[in-house]
Parts: sequence; C-alpha cells; structure tokens
Amino acid sequence: MKKHLEGIRVIDLTAYLSGPYSSMNLAAMGAEVIKVERPQDGDPCRWNPPFAGVHGVSFEKKDDKDISLLYLKRNRNKKSIFLDLKQEEGKEIFRQLVEKSDIVLENFLPGVMDRLGFSYERMTEINPGIIYCSISGYGQSGPLKNRPAFDLTIQATSGIMGLTGFPDGAPVRCGAWIGDMLSSLYSVIGILAAIVSREKTGKGERIDIAMNDACFSMCTDEALDLNISLGQPVRTGNRLLRLAPWNSYQTNDGYVVICVANNLQWHSFLEVIGREDLKSDPRFKDQQDRYRYADDIEEIVESWVKKLTKAEVVERMNQKKVPCEAIAEFDEVLENPQLKHREMIQEVMHPFSGGTGLRAAGFPIKFSRLKTDPLTPAPYPGQHSEGLYREILDIPQEKIEALKKQGVI
Repeated sequence: MKKHLEGIRVIDLTAYLSGPYSSMNLAAMGAEVIKVERPQDGDPCRWNPPFAGVHGVSFEKKDDKDISLLYLKRNRNKKSIFLDLKQEEGKEIFRQLVEKSDIVLENFLPGVMDRLGFSYERMTEINPGIIYCSISGYGQSGPLKNRPAFDLTIQATSGIMGLTGFPDGAPVRCGAWIGDMLSSLYSVIGILAAIVSREKTGKGERIDIAMNDACFSMCTDEALDLNISLGQPVRTGNRLLRLAPWNSYQTNDGYVVICVANNLQWHSFLEVIGREDLKSDPRFKDQQDRYRYADDIEEIVESWVKKLTKAEVVERMNQKKVPCEAIAEFDEVLENPQLKHREMIQEVMHPFSGGTGLRAAGFPIKFSRLKTDPLTPAPYPGQHSEGLYREILDIPQEKIEALKKQGVI
C-alpha cells in the first residue's frame, strides 16, 4: 500500500539541522528525498563527532566509512547523491532533476541560489509545478535577511531566551534545538499545503520560512507586553503567574511538576494533601485569588511534597486526576514504556555496519490506514549517485564515469 507522500520527489539541498529535519519528516511520510551533497565535502554535519562505524562509536574517525551520529540521525530514510552545482555540467544535471521533481528544499543564505542560477523564477521556467521552499535565519526579505544564523542566535533574537530562566537569573537557551526544529516543522506544513494547492491549480509555490519568525510565533501566547507594563517578570522559571500551583517541586528523591488549572482540580489537590480546610479560605476561592496569593500556595505545596518520593506524589495526585508527573532525566526518558509502546525510540543505524547501540526519536505522527515504517538508515554520502543518475536521468555509465573524473558527481 502506498504511503501518503509516495510519488513525491524532494531535491534536498540542505545541511545542518533545520533543513534535514524537514526532509526527514517528508521522507517518513513516503516522499522520495534525494539529498544533494557536494562531492567529497558533503553535509558539514558528517564531520561532527562522535562517529559510528564498523569499529563502534568514537570521537575520532577511524576509517572512511565512519559517519557522524548527527548525520545518521538527521538523514534517515533518504538517498544521497554527489553533485557540484558550481560546474556547468552540474547545473545542467540539477536542472534535469528539478524538471522531474516536485519539491526543492534549501537552507542557504538568501541569494545563494540566485547566484547559482536557480532563482524561483528560473525554477518555474524549468518546472511550473515546482514547490520551492527556503529556510533561513531571518527570511528572504527584511533588514536582517543576510545575517547567518544558528539555533542559539535565533533563540536569542526571537524572544525565546528572554522568556526562559528565572526572574533573578540570566536568559537561558531552551534545551531542545527549537530554533532549528520549529522552522523545520513550519516548512513541512507549508510544503503540505502547497501540495494540496497544486492539486487544485496545477501551479507550484514559493515558500519562505524564517527561523526567527517560527520561534517568535511560539513566544506570544501569553500577554507578555501586558506583563511588562505591570512590572511583572517575563522570565518566571517553571511557574505560570496566572495559575497556582503550577511549578516544579522538590520531593525527597527528585522533582515533580503539579499543574492546577481550575477550581475542581484545586479542590481535588487539597483533598490529596489533606488540607480540605483551605477550600473555604477566601485567599484561594478562585483562579484570580490563587494567582494573587501564589507565594502562599507555593509554601503549602513545598512543605507537603518534600516528605514524599516522586512516585508517591505522582500516584496520589493522579488518583484524584490532578495533573502531575515526575521530571524525568534523559536516561529515564529513553526507558519510558509509553514512548516504547508508541515506537518512538529507535536505534540509530549505520548504512554498512548496522546497529550503533545508540537511540534516537522515531516518527511521531501515527496514521490509522497507512502505517509509517521504522526510519531506514541514513545513506552513506553519495551512496545513490550512480543508481539515481541512471534511473531518473538515463545518464549512461560511461558518462557517469566521466562526470566522476571531472568532480561533478
């Protein structure tokens, strides 16, 4: 049975994380993703330690078949070809690939593709139905468009770091690579919308994704400008100023989070901790009052949880349907039975030597009718060059050998 995006071909020019994570998600839904890499150099991430190969995992390359674990994780389910877009014969091959593909995905600085001779206008001349998606730090227009960007710089400019941390502390980077990954997910949404639109109109689309836009869009659910005008801190640690209790709390063997969002949960919470007398306390009669007396609530919660274990707190709270979970360290996350049941924990595989013994996240979208297969190993850089050039472009073997000697492929 065909996958959802089977028959869709993606030419993936991306490197690092924002682009490869986008194309990995498209590949998981059945798209044929052809990763285009510069001959010999490839995706810069392939040179980042640690490396995996026939000799195991090491922070130094031990032979030519060792591949960076970052590369192996980010490029699962893809095919890889070598192609030099700076040579005229390389440009002609790329033109032919665009003609026979559906999507071009790139994350260069704005202007790079234009200088290579492949602006969106040129792409539509080659293939009017092409969907051309660019991911960049600040977008294809605006005063900052030419600035280079990485996850940390984007978390800084978008407001995410300004929101993260404690009121009396420095701004802190969010631990997940959301500067890259949020833009990746928005690019997938845009590409899927463009595929649907093309079904109706026959025309392709130009998609412009800015990492800065994507992260800023996630900062604005709370009325932060109002908080600032009232003199309230923007960085609140694990607390949420309009709800209480809503924080992390230290038990006698670790930390838990407790979240109380309404009066029903508040009354249930009081029953769990044996403080039904507080149900009639005017300080806590509704959400607005609990917000005003949040510090008092914090003291009540902290004095109760510190006598118990994480498991005891979670069990007692969940018996009364009060949202509460233990804060898991990452070794515990990797053993989480729910994630295992959902097939979310997957061994990272090497294309030649097999299992690495290390684990990564699987594909999180679960379909009822068309199941997604476990992600296949990332390709060895350039692994599919000969086969795809013969299969898609009908380039004869003698020409392929000549292109290799010229360094085109």
